[in-house]
Amino acid sequence: MAFEPDVVVHAAGSVQPTRLEREPYAAQMAQVGTVHTLAAARTVRAHYVLVSCDWVFSGMLPPHQRWSEDDPPEPINAWGRSRQACELAAQDYNGTWLITRPAGIYGVNLARPQGSGELSEHVWTHSSLPLRLVDRMRHDQSLPAPADGYRSPTYVWDYAQRVCELIAQDCAGVYNTAGPDSLNRREYLRLLARSFDCDPALVRDGTTAGFLEACGEDPHLAMPSNTALSDDKSSFVLGRHAVDARTGHHLMRSQLRGVLSGADPAQAVTI
Repeated sequence: MAFEPDVVVHAAGSVQPTRLEREPYAAQMAQVGTVHTLAAARTVRAHYVLVSCDWVFSGMLPPHQRWSEDDPPEPINAWGRSRQACELAAQDYNGTWLITRPAGIYGVNLARPQGSGELSEHVWTHSSLPLRLVDRMRHDQSLPAPADGYRSPTYVWDYAQRVCELIAQDCAGVYNTAGPDSLNRREYLRLLARSFDCDPALVRDGTTAGFLEACGEDPHLAMPSNTALSDDKSSFVLGRHAVDARTGHHLMRSQLRGVLSGADPAQAVTI
C-alpha cells in the first residue's frame, strides 16, 4: 500500500559529538539522510520538518544574550557543521520546510527493553544525558562543571508538542524551539540535582574538559561558550512560552516515576 504522509519529520542525529569529530563519514551520513528524506518528502509534496540544534552557532555572545533565527550560523565543531549542512539542504527544498532548533534536550526514554533486560537500568542508561548525569549523582559521584556554556535546556515532551503546534499552523522557515532559560552548565546541573533530591554540592567547580570527560566525550571537543536561544518567534506564534527548566525537571521526574512503576508512558506526564 502506498503511504503518502502530509508531513515528514527528520529527527535523526543521535551520534555522539566526539564520534563526528573522529569519523567524518558519520557526519556525511547525517547530511545524506537529510537529502534522502527530502527526496521522499518531495515525492509526496509533504511539509518537511528538520530537527536541528543550537550548536549551529559559534557561541561568541556575552553571557545571557541570545541567538535569534536571523543570526548567521557559524559552527565551531563537527556536530554543529553537520547540523548546518542539514539546514542548508532543507532550505533548498522546493516545498514547504520548517527547521526547528531545540537545545540541550532532556527527557525520559519511553522505549521498553526487549527480552529480560531490567527496565530501571535501561531507562537510566538510555535516556537523555541530563538523566544519566542524575543517575551518577544518585550514586554520590561528583560532576565537574564550568561556569560557562550557556544553553536553553529543552524538555523533549514540550518540544514535541510545540513542533506539532507549529506544523498544525502551517509554519515555515527557521524557528528556535528551545526552553526559555539561559543557564550555564554549573547552574543547570545544580538545578537538576535539586529537582531530583541529589546534593547540589556534588556539582563542583570544574573545567570544560572535566565536564566533557564526565559526559563520555573527548575533553578536547570544541564547546561553544553561549548558544542560548531566543524563542520569541515561536512563543509569539504559539501564544505560549516553552516549559522552563525547573518545571521541566519536575515533569521529567514525574514521568520517570510513572515509567518505572509500569504505567502507560503516554499517561506518565501531562503538560
